[in-house]
Amino acid sequence: MTRHLTDLENYKCHEIASILSLNLSTIRLWVHRGWLKANKRYPKHYEIKLWHLKQFLENPPHQIKKRIAALDTEAINYLLGRKA
Repeated sequence: MTRHLTDLENYKCHEIASILSLNLSTIRLWVHRGWLKANKRYPKHYEIKLWHLKQFLENPPHQIKKRIAALDTEAINYLLGRKA
């Protein structure tokens, strides 16, 4: 599983869900609640900028702070393009 640096600008919900081992509906819920900023491309298809994903993961809403903290650090680093 590798992403090219040119692809790191935007993610689709299903990509984030897959990498973080979360249900797609969880990612969509975060978008619908306004916690994770996304651009709607088609009905039920959102595009999330890397910058917004980074903001969300580094400063999650209080209600899900523990859930975000429990996510796989390596997966988060991969999503954000960080070296381990």
